[in-house]
Amino acid sequence: MKVLHLITSLDRGGIERWLVSMLEQIPRTECTMDVCCKGDTEGPYAPLARELGACVYLRPLRVTQVGFVNRLARLVMSERYDIVHNHLHVYSGLPVFACRNLGTRIITSFHNTDLRSHTWLRRPGVRHLRDVYMNVSVRYALRYSAMLTGCSQDVVNSIRRSYGGNGHPWRVIYYGTDLVPIASENERRDFRQLFSWPEDAPIIVHVGRFAEQKNHFGLIEILNLVLQRVPDAKLLLIGGGPLREAVEAVVHERRLSTAVAFLGYRDDVPAILSCSNVFLFPSWFEGLPVAALEASAAGVPVVASKVPGINEAIEEGVTGYLFDPKDHEGMANAVVSLLSDPGLAGRVGAAGRNRIVKGFSRQMSANSLLGLYHECISQH
Repeated sequence: MKVLHLITSLDRGGIERWLVSMLEQIPRTECTMDVCCKGDTEGPYAPLARELGACVYLRPLRVTQVGFVNRLARLVMSERYDIVHNHLHVYSGLPVFACRNLGTRIITSFHNTDLRSHTWLRRPGVRHLRDVYMNVSVRYALRYSAMLTGCSQDVVNSIRRSYGGNGHPWRVIYYGTDLVPIASENERRDFRQLFSWPEDAPIIVHVGRFAEQKNHFGLIEILNLVLQRVPDAKLLLIGGGPLREAVEAVVHERRLSTAVAFLGYRDDVPAILSCSNVFLFPSWFEGLPVAALEASAAGVPVVASKVPGINEAIEEGVTGYLFDPKDHEGMANAVVSLLSDPGLAGRVGAAGRNRIVKGFSRQMSANSLLGLYHECISQH
């Protein structure tokens, strides 16, 4: 069985980390999985994907889009892919159109509950045209794909509600992650020394792109409230993106620079999580946040937004605490409680690890993905 994943790029995002982990988990003798990127670059995970045996193709999507459609069709025909697994969201109709008459099965997957916010466009007229295009593209993909998936039931419900697709087979394919070794006291102390922080400094951590979705400005407000009661608390921000400079400016204006460290993109996120005390994640919307799953896998309690997608990743009151994204005080109170009560934090963290083992392991995700492919082929 031969599958081509179609994504924007192999960037350092949660979806991309999951996809690379599937390349690690699923032997190519059982299912050959390659990757085609529509962006301007392949992304930083491309070398790793190649090390794992995948072919990585770059087919940039330009304004006219005709060239992309033709190049993709030629690639699918020449390599004789059985399935094209389409992860393009806004442009999801293009690969369906390109491959519809090639005898190749198309699976279209959605990874977020909100597609409209994923754009840098700000001019109202241009943005409106983009939304019209997206509506047509997504509905075309829903109509002509062989199968449809969402990374959570909330995503499936959201896409159905907004775009239709009720008459087609949908499947939920959860992301998976592996347990992370719990950091020793020496490791936690040494990690804090890297920043010249006290060896027992309480660390709050956030992993996510600096974009509106992740609500970094709300996160800084929450930190400010926490510092009023836990003045030695620190915040680690992992990731990059268009809003980083603006967030840095707010941190400077609030005179919080000594309490906040910007780490940029990191390849040792699991180790950093394991050395932290609380994972804070006040996103406006999500699909199924890989970063929150990774925090649970590291035994770190989660304080996050009570929004679709996160509701499936975190069990309220058991593996973490969920609040309205605007409830800064509620999140701050939960963070303070966890920082002040190591016993509570330990119980919540342990419950998170147990939840990963039972429902969100890499092996379970790989089995679901393989099952999806076999089901799709059997319908041909």
